[in-house]
Amino acid sequence: MKWNVRPKGLRDMEDAGRGKAGRISATWKAIVAHRTLYLFILPVFVLALIFNYGPMVGVLMVFQDFDPMKGFFGSPFVGLDNLARLFKTPVFYKALRNTVVISSLRLCIEFPMPILFALLLNELRRARFKKIVQTISYLPHFISWVIVAGIWYKLLSIDNGVINEFLMFLGFVDEPVYFMQEQALFYPVILFTSLWKGVGYGSIYYLAAIAGADPELYEAANIDGAGRFRQALHITMPAMQGTIVLLLIFQISGLLNAGFHQLYTMGNIATRELGDILDTAVLRILLTGRIRDMPLGAAMDFFKAVIGIILFVGANFLSRALKQESII
Repeated sequence: MKWNVRPKGLRDMEDAGRGKAGRISATWKAIVAHRTLYLFILPVFVLALIFNYGPMVGVLMVFQDFDPMKGFFGSPFVGLDNLARLFKTPVFYKALRNTVVISSLRLCIEFPMPILFALLLNELRRARFKKIVQTISYLPHFISWVIVAGIWYKLLSIDNGVINEFLMFLGFVDEPVYFMQEQALFYPVILFTSLWKGVGYGSIYYLAAIAGADPELYEAANIDGAGRFRQALHITMPAMQGTIVLLLIFQISGLLNAGFHQLYTMGNIATRELGDILDTAVLRILLTGRIRDMPLGAAMDFFKAVIGIILFVGANFLSRALKQESII
């Protein structure tokens, strides 16, 4: 009589292998069953592969003495020399300072505004009026920064600009104010125009979170005599907590993204001292056309990516430790 004796560890490995194969088979069956839906995803996947992941090969330039004739895989390797050269460049520290200042202002001033706006919209009782307000507030988001910059340059112009004309008509100023050229007014203008463009659209996330709140909680609060403010504080705000934490983590991780499109279109020579951020500095470096400076621009972007990952992981860890909520 022959006994088929196998060690317990081997049996567990074989069972795990069969379970894994079964899961893979079920996954493929689901893909085949829903192949039409996956075909809709395919163009987006291909575009992301080409435009988001394809350019990541350029990170090799950071560690090379890049030569366009030799390409990414033929240029000589120089290690961290480009990063060392970057940290010795005065432009880098000025751009880093401006980026951190502008992003910090956005975090402290712009981030809470969509939350407040969503709370105010939620208190509107007339559905028609609420829809009109939402539609008007969403529209600026779909206008490109090139057009927005043109609109606000015209409104704030010293030559028959509507805002300057209005201020002089009311007697607040005796002569036109150089809104777009005055350094003291640069940050207020940047923050105001950014809020004008994005606060309405940014409130969508919070309104969706509010819609998920249990209506019975509001009914119970009404019975207990809680007013609108206490309901917003104890029911609406907790309903938005997860969304707020999620978006706050993304905002913190993007601290070195101060808004390239806005600052590039609304900035000028007079305000470059305050508005030259890392992204615009990279563009100016690349526009010089000097091949030797191309790795310097890549090193600046690489620095941004590394700091962004550190900030993301740190913010996520802190959120999980304090609020038991996180992305990963």
